[in-house]
Amino acid sequence: MKKSISVLLVLLLVLGSVWAQGSKEAAVDASGNPVPTGKLVIYSAASEGEAESLVAKFNELYPDISVTIIRAGSGDLVTRVKTEWPKPEGDVILLMAQENLDQIYDMLEPYKAANHDAFAPENRDSADIPRYYGTSMPLQAIMYNTNILSEDDAPKSWKDLADPKYKGEIVLGNPASSGSSYAQLFMMNELYGLDFIEDVVANSTYVASSTSGPDSVARGEYAITVTGEANIAKKIDEGDPVAYVLPEEGTGHRIEGSAILANCANLDSARKFIDFMTSTDAMLIVRDECFRRPISNEISGPEHLPDLKDIKFFEYDAVKAADVKKQLVTDFNGML
Repeated sequence: MKKSISVLLVLLLVLGSVWAQGSKEAAVDASGNPVPTGKLVIYSAASEGEAESLVAKFNELYPDISVTIIRAGSGDLVTRVKTEWPKPEGDVILLMAQENLDQIYDMLEPYKAANHDAFAPENRDSADIPRYYGTSMPLQAIMYNTNILSEDDAPKSWKDLADPKYKGEIVLGNPASSGSSYAQLFMMNELYGLDFIEDVVANSTYVASSTSGPDSVARGEYAITVTGEANIAKKIDEGDPVAYVLPEEGTGHRIEGSAILANCANLDSARKFIDFMTSTDAMLIVRDECFRRPISNEISGPEHLPDLKDIKFFEYDAVKAADVKKQLVTDFNGML
């Protein structure tokens, strides 16, 4: 009996030593808190390069979290989330427009981020415990090729897009698959109605991806597109012969944000990612590497874009945009 007790004590001492050694080697952050290990699956509406830039910085902070990025258009991601519900394969949504986040609002996890107080209610979900936080302002503007059109000949307004003189010169993203392209469709409908949209459709070629239009205009295949201003800033920075036009009517005040999917498999990693996406570190990457306009009172806008104070806005009702999307896209499809 004494021998058995002695063996048990030795075993406990050995295990205690192993546990203690493991504790000493556990990774900690700058504050001494344990660094989480695990996985994270991101459903990204941002471009592949944008998502990779953000994940690279995130992994500097949390190197033991293995991240998988699944890239698709906003509309396709909304469909995927609804199809997978109630067991999503993804953990977070990255850079999705507010009206699309509102379509899956009940499928998002409430979470009060570490940087919650830095966000005004209009720049996040306004609930006490938000389901998403704004990341950037995807403001829509006109881009044209300066080798094809002079400044005087370029469109100045949304209304100009229906001018027959631009027939065959305009390329636009398909609002059925692109969140930003749907925002353009919604804004045009709010401004001028379906008859106007029909005239724009008659002038335009539609492509599946919202990034294909800026690429085509930069190459000189088309003269005009409407796109997120980040795409214009990036093309200007790369030296492409393009210019920015803020429509005379203004542009809708929109946000795109990031969120945790409810019932996700990697909730702790997802919370860490949303804390990161609401931080100054992430906002600087959004501006300097993604050329997007970050939602931050402390960080100015990207190079090549006008100051926020110089931009004319009109109301953009994200709830209405989500509510009428199915019918408005159906009406649009009937015009093709």
